[in-house]
Amino acid sequence: MTSKNSFLASCRENHKRRIWVWIVAVLSQLLLYGGMMMIYLSRIRGYQANGDYRSPAGFQEAMCRAARDALAFSDNLYGTIFILAAIIGMQGFSYLYDRRKVDMYHSVPVSKDKRFAVVYLNGIFIYLAANLSGMILGTVIAVSQKAVNVDVLANAGLAFVWNLFLFLAVYHMMILAVMLTGNRFVTVCVFLAFALYELCLQSQIGSLKRIFFKTYSEYYISTEPKLSVIYDCTLNIWNIKNASDAADAAAIAMPIVAKWILIAAVLLALTYLAYKKRPSEAAGQAMAFPFMEPVFKVAVAIPIALLAGGLVYDTSYQNEMLQMAGMLAGGLIFCAASEVLFDFDIRSLFKHLPSSGIALACILAIFSVFKWDIFGYDNYIPAQNKVESIAISADGYYDSYWDENRPYFEKSQFEKENMFLTDTEPVLALAKAAEGADPETMGDDRYVQILYRLKSGRQVARAVQTDYDDPATEELLNQIFRTDAFKKGVFQGITDETSYAALEGIIYTNGPARAVIPVEEAGRLREAWIKDMEQFDFSLVRHNRPCGILYFNYKNYNQRQWYVYDSFENTVSALKELKAYYPMELDAADIESVTVTCYHNELTQQDNTVDYEAEPRAVAETWDAGDTDYSVSETFYDEEQIAQILPHIYCTWGIDAPWGRYKDLDENYSLEVVFKRDTTYPYQRDSYYFGYSFYAGQVPDFVVEATAYSGESE
Repeated sequence: MTSKNSFLASCRENHKRRIWVWIVAVLSQLLLYGGMMMIYLSRIRGYQANGDYRSPAGFQEAMCRAARDALAFSDNLYGTIFILAAIIGMQGFSYLYDRRKVDMYHSVPVSKDKRFAVVYLNGIFIYLAANLSGMILGTVIAVSQKAVNVDVLANAGLAFVWNLFLFLAVYHMMILAVMLTGNRFVTVCVFLAFALYELCLQSQIGSLKRIFFKTYSEYYISTEPKLSVIYDCTLNIWNIKNASDAADAAAIAMPIVAKWILIAAVLLALTYLAYKKRPSEAAGQAMAFPFMEPVFKVAVAIPIALLAGGLVYDTSYQNEMLQMAGMLAGGLIFCAASEVLFDFDIRSLFKHLPSSGIALACILAIFSVFKWDIFGYDNYIPAQNKVESIAISADGYYDSYWDENRPYFEKSQFEKENMFLTDTEPVLALAKAAEGADPETMGDDRYVQILYRLKSGRQVARAVQTDYDDPATEELLNQIFRTDAFKKGVFQGITDETSYAALEGIIYTNGPARAVIPVEEAGRLREAWIKDMEQFDFSLVRHNRPCGILYFNYKNYNQRQWYVYDSFENTVSALKELKAYYPMELDAADIESVTVTCYHNELTQQDNTVDYEAEPRAVAETWDAGDTDYSVSETFYDEEQIAQILPHIYCTWGIDAPWGRYKDLDENYSLEVVFKRDTTYPYQRDSYYFGYSFYAGQVPDFVVEATAYSGESE
């Protein structure tokens, strides 16, 4: 059929009216893909010129990886796709903004359905042609540099699907905004509201929870937007880019793409319905459907008000009443501004007061719910017979968690997947004890994260503030730490089944000493350490500091660290047999000097105590005095004096004490221990001095005297 009214003829005619969109789309994609490919590959060639690649195979792998980054899931693409989708969607249906153009189009013997289909499909065709042009150019450049393999092409194909449905979701969002509005400015406002609404609302609700709920926690369960394509893209793109191959990338990407397809389908159905119902006289008006004005005003006023309240809260030094006033003021200002926007008349500031009243009532209700915890969020502790299992994270221990499928994942994720405490009574008792506790009276207050898995299938996360110095808390934590479920959910080395074929090295260190152990001894050390972990509980790690750390280094820079304590007889015995164990206490014969610095914190604190009722000049002089450096350093070379110092110090260079009492070290002193260059002690030769601290209350008298502050500039 060659009639001017044929579908293809209508498509050709529509394309003629969209030449500038074609130019923008094609040029942006050609420049983006071509530019990224040349920059990425030239960067790798620059590294090669500097000798960063030891073999041709390593260089080739790096070139292919760079080509994959340029063709597939590049961070530089998504902003362009978002903008292109918005431009193509708005420009295609922009005739709806002009009443004369609407009348002209309606006078043409073409059905509304065909007109919609022509504009809609042409927009998709413009994107596809532009995107494929850019990908083909990038691929040609990569092929010319011999930087293409199967993985590059597979990832590029997967990214093409990902980008297409990202485009469609945003494209449909913009077209729906066009159908609901009558001018470009309002269209952009509605489009941005669609794109950012859920992100902004959840962000502000989360902020209110952090402000008002003392047990609020995002450690195990974070509230994530369910319908935001922007959030989906930015959250998952890093994991997709770093997947081991295209199959793993597809396993992450395709469920998200499936969700985008559903979102795009719903948006398209709403768009088409709005198009069919849209009155011709809507051209030039702010909103095409009058009933949408109060709906839009109330819906958008809420996150705007919460944002305004948050800004006031931060700038007023956490004044909650000013926060509420800021929320109401922000909501009122937006309601007035939206009425002006709808009518394009400044006299409409306080038009439609009922809808403004509804918006302000909703804002006030939201503030009240959080301020006075109306639904009892902080008081929630489930009944023991309703809990199936619990995961708990007691503040103190950190490690790298990884497996063969994931190069790295969060500690919270590992605990969530591997810790299932069925003896729930100690955890519930810990939560109940924290409910009425006063943080001001706590000695060492720490937050304990709890995940309740209820028998109904629901999961609830809370954070409770506990006092690690409280004997009752210590006993409850002992009951928790002693369980196999807790140990398996914290220490990956206990249940780790990763093949030792991936193990590249084992190192034992006590800070300065560094002993390399053959990888063949991995099984023996692991068996000894797991046997010693049978004595593991909270009291052990609370009142004792590690005497060293075992590092198991695997390929791809993965690492496991196992803390060793003096009471770990099996591990210490194995290390001694391997000639790798060195006690924490040093031998004076190996030490050249010890430099001790006393900071005299008591004088600094005294100077920083300001009498705010004193005369202004006196206050100023007090603060100036606080800038005085009271630190005094003394270096000891005498072997006898050094021998008196060494039993009372602990290495803080590379050695931590998970769950430990930080008060057991004297913060008023620091030490720099310098080893002799010719000693046989196996200290790490890249540094011959190491940081130490005195145990609290164990500073020798002669050190105190030597580092006393004389009252003069030291």
